[in-house]
Amino acid sequence: MFGAFLVALWMADRSLKAALWGAIAFFVGSGSILVDALRPPGEEWLRHVALTLHFVTVALFIQSFARRHGEDLPTAALGIAAIASLIFTPFQPLSPPSDMRLVLVQLVALAMILTVLPRATRWRDGQAIGRLVVGALAVAAISYLVRAALFLVRPDTQTSTDFFASFYNVTFHLTTAIIGFSLGLVLLVALGSDAVRRENRETAIDPLTGLGNRRRLHWAINSDESGKWNCGGVIAIDLDHFKAINDRYGHGGGDRVLVGVADALKFVFRGQRICRLGGEEFLILLPRDLNGQLPALASRALAAIEALRFERPLDNCRVSACVGTAIRQQGMSIEEVIRRADMAVYRGKNQGRGQVNSADAANDGDPPGEGALA
Repeated sequence: MFGAFLVALWMADRSLKAALWGAIAFFVGSGSILVDALRPPGEEWLRHVALTLHFVTVALFIQSFARRHGEDLPTAALGIAAIASLIFTPFQPLSPPSDMRLVLVQLVALAMILTVLPRATRWRDGQAIGRLVVGALAVAAISYLVRAALFLVRPDTQTSTDFFASFYNVTFHLTTAIIGFSLGLVLLVALGSDAVRRENRETAIDPLTGLGNRRRLHWAINSDESGKWNCGGVIAIDLDHFKAINDRYGHGGGDRVLVGVADALKFVFRGQRICRLGGEEFLILLPRDLNGQLPALASRALAAIEALRFERPLDNCRVSACVGTAIRQQGMSIEEVIRRADMAVYRGKNQGRGQVNSADAANDGDPPGEGALA
């Protein structure tokens, strides 16, 4: 059932490679359980097949969680599984005695999970679902450790044949089912959460430039209000005579200019919150620790825009912009800072365009036009 759900999730969104790995893990795990359930007591080769499939299932589960974070199964986990499978091969000198085999199986699975737990702590990324993933892996590791201890104290008088009808056998299969169910449920929840978050991100991205749109801007404002980050300053940018570019080169040419400007802003403001608010208007929200660099960053942005060059038929196209900056004062909302940066932009347009103006260097009046949040 979990495998089918994960396959459906992967088919709906082929970027969810973790769902495909999780589905394979469930199918292989089902094969391991089927072989173990159908094999006659004392059948060594079928037991070896079941154990090997169990190790492969553990490896696939680890891979599915790792792929969710753009990583891969640790090589050490693969090595442990391969060596263990060779050691457990029947009728060879290194094969452990029957009484110790159950303990070693648990310890092998535990060692495989431990190879990924240190890096899994980085997967929490402040999200509840990330902590849930780490918790599920930790619980799986603890369960294998407990089972190893439980099998280690198994009465010596109990034969391997008796084991098939014993409390220990019930414990083994029941906890295996619980572990698999829990990991599958966590994986489904995690991937479902990822799909929803990705959908939300895509609706907050301008499809032409890859920058944030107005929705992303409002998210940033809400994050500031909730204390998740602190906006200290704003840079507003409005391209000069963009309508003339559209009229001369068509909307396709105008789109190429907008993409070029967006790439230039991404280069100047690496990792910052950059939004395209529609048409030729751009807005950058900066953290408070960059307030001292606001004028220099604004000048760099203007220089990067003016340095843009395009291939034919836009080889004669030259782009300029008016740039306005505003520092957030104590008690001032982000909307007010944006309004002041807009005023500085319009002052630049009235003074000849192609320049940087600071709202903090003059007492601005209301601009002749709508602000960024209008």
